[in-house]
Amino acid sequence: MTGNSNTTMSKNREMILTIVTGGIAIALAFVLSQIKILEMPMGGSVTPASVLPIVIFAMAFGPGWGFAVAIVFSLLQLIGGYLVTPFQVLLDYILGYASLGIIGFAAKKADERIKIKNPIKRFVNAGLVPSIIFTVISYIVRWFCSVLSGVIFYAEYAPEGMNPWVYSMLYNGSFLAADLGVLIFVMVFLYLILKEAFKRK
Repeated sequence: MTGNSNTTMSKNREMILTIVTGGIAIALAFVLSQIKILEMPMGGSVTPASVLPIVIFAMAFGPGWGFAVAIVFSLLQLIGGYLVTPFQVLLDYILGYASLGIIGFAAKKADERIKIKNPIKRFVNAGLVPSIIFTVISYIVRWFCSVLSGVIFYAEYAPEGMNPWVYSMLYNGSFLAADLGVLIFVMVFLYLILKEAFKRK
């Protein structure tokens, strides 16, 4: 009976921790996303690692919750977004930002990470290399969604004589590559600081 009670309490604590951390991650990511280092004329921008809170959350709680929080964040990005048609919104925003949930596959297995109460420590425990790999994969998926959207909805803006696919790949690749570069730089810097801090405790 005691074992069942402890298990239930553990699950409840994990659920509360997940919801609270998810809310904080979404709020921080949204605020940071409003700060534009570079803004493109037809949508797209480079931010100061705005999705890092979502990345950390996904690595702390796994892909299931990672996708859930990423989707909520994607809906918030519709505020002031460059909206043309429902399908364009689906590609550029919903699917594009939801791809951040892929980073959750860098997380440790559920039974391992639940033993760690601190979500930030879970992020560090996940390891830097897997984190970078899955972050790059998620951005590639987002880039593909944006390229497809560009070909379907923005082909008319391609310079005369340029293939719409090439134009869309270059246009979306330019700001996404820069945004990814900023994100990885900040993530690596933060990871190394946190790892050193946890070592000293």
